[in-house]
Amino acid sequence: MIHKMKLKEDPFYRMKNGLKEIEFRLFDEKRQQIKIGDKIEFSKLPELEEKLIVDVLDLYRANNFKELFLHIYNDEKEAEDKVERMRAFYSKDEENQYGVVGIKVKINTDDLFKSIEKYVPFNEQEEVDKRIMLKYLKESNNILTRNNEMAHFTSSAFVFNKNHTKVLMTYHKIYNSWGWVGGHSDGDNDLLYVAMKEAMEETGITKVKPIYDDIFTLEIINVNGHEKRGKYVASHAHLNVTYLLEADENEEIHIKEDENSGVAWVPIDEVIGKSTEPWVRERIYKKILDKFKSENKD
Repeated sequence: MIHKMKLKEDPFYRMKNGLKEIEFRLFDEKRQQIKIGDKIEFSKLPELEEKLIVDVLDLYRANNFKELFLHIYNDEKEAEDKVERMRAFYSKDEENQYGVVGIKVKINTDDLFKSIEKYVPFNEQEEVDKRIMLKYLKESNNILTRNNEMAHFTSSAFVFNKNHTKVLMTYHKIYNSWGWVGGHSDGDNDLLYVAMKEAMEETGITKVKPIYDDIFTLEIINVNGHEKRGKYVASHAHLNVTYLLEADENEEIHIKEDENSGVAWVPIDEVIGKSTEPWVRERIYKKILDKFKSENKD
């Protein structure tokens, strides 16, 4: 069953980014209908246009918010502080009338699971990586966010020009190499949308469209430990989904200063040589181009 609820912008994005796992509400008639295993569609206030679907993992019932917060956090001061913040939304009379509930959730990944499940691997590497990705999706609660410090989903793309003779590449500061565009899911399970958004943000192009709507390749990529925005990020794995996009090479391009130091259209035959990462060159870029050429022989 799918229930519909509204969330203000800050808690909406904290939930989307894996920073908020429990939603606290009155246990009123609407919340009494929620069961473990149900889904909730949250709509972001005030426009209610952006949606987030989550799975209900657990329900914590209590007579009042302080009792609930003490049960979850086991900290008197923290419980009192949270009760005070809840007073902006619910009165003591409402609390006494209905009781309260904590709804533990995780971002729903059904659509992503189905798209990977139906994907036909191009080679043995993809067969292995597909199996592992599906296992992560089944067993991990926060696989779409960077809060999972061992592995999380990313989305990347080769952006071709209109006659498919060049690829738009950026010089990545972390990897010290020319490469494709892409970024973290950060709670969004529409990875085609993520790839298109990242392509525009990283290169400055304003119009991009998919060559294919479906996944083009799959790969699990090891990321070495590094500093980002002054903080150390431990080595981890990117569960990467790749798409093919298309853009106008005459459109103005520019760097994204916090991530790259160069953006350029590269002739398709020079793409592999632009990367300084042997594994990426052979296992990813060569694979993508081989598959693309095999499907576009005419």
